[in-house]
Order: sequence, then structure tokens, then C-alpha cells
Amino acid sequence: MNNDKLEILELLNRYILSIDTHDDAKFADNFHEDAVYVSPFGNATGRAQILATIHQWHAGGITAGKRHMMGTWRIDVNGDRATSESSYWIVNAKDGTAIVASGDYQDELTKKNGVWKLQKRVQRIDPSFKM
Repeated sequence: MNNDKLEILELLNRYILSIDTHDDAKFADNFHEDAVYVSPFGNATGRAQILATIHQWHAGGITAGKRHMMGTWRIDVNGDRATSESSYWIVNAKDGTAIVASGDYQDELTKKNGVWKLQKRVQRIDPSFKM
């Protein structure tokens, strides 16, 4: 695996870990300043709005007692741009270990000033999840 793919994979893992540690600043830092985040739970444009969104989700309890996992992934790098897709699932870690949701991420990433970050992330959730 080349260095760019490894750096991107580490970014994708930091994203997942920051959800479970409720570290909103680390979560938002995975995105460029002008990034876009599209989710079934709400959309955000710009890092400040992404930070406010994850803070609202954590404060509202949507992630309480949950553990987020990243499954299979694919990363394609073309210079300072990349795309990735990855699957995820979420388990109830508080009251058993049932899978409560699954889905995938479709990402556009850019490398600016030598650092890979998300430029656009689209989160999709599988139809089995009832909102």
C-alpha cells in the first residue's frame, strides 16, 4: 500500500474513532474548511457547520451507547485527489451487541498543504434502519 492510501485509511479510521470518543473537534478536523457532509441525519457545509452538527448529534444522544465500525473499503488516488468508498456498521454497545444500523460512505478527498482530508462525504444508511 502506498503512503497516500495509508494516510487516507488512517483518516477514515480517525473519523470513526472520533465519533465514539465524542471528540467533536477531532471529528471536524477530518474535513477541509470548505468541505461538505451529506447524511441522512442532516447536511453541513464548511468545517464550522460540520463541528456544530456533530456536537448537536452527540448532545442529543444519537450516538450514546453505540460503537461505530468501518468495514471494507476502496481508495483510488489520482495526484492530490482521491475517492473512497467504505462500509460501516453500528452496534449497541450499552445494552448488548446488536447491530443497529449499517450503510456506506462515498468520499471525495483532497490533499492540501501535504495533508489528506475529506472534501465531500456522503453517508448512506441501509433500508433496514428505521429513522
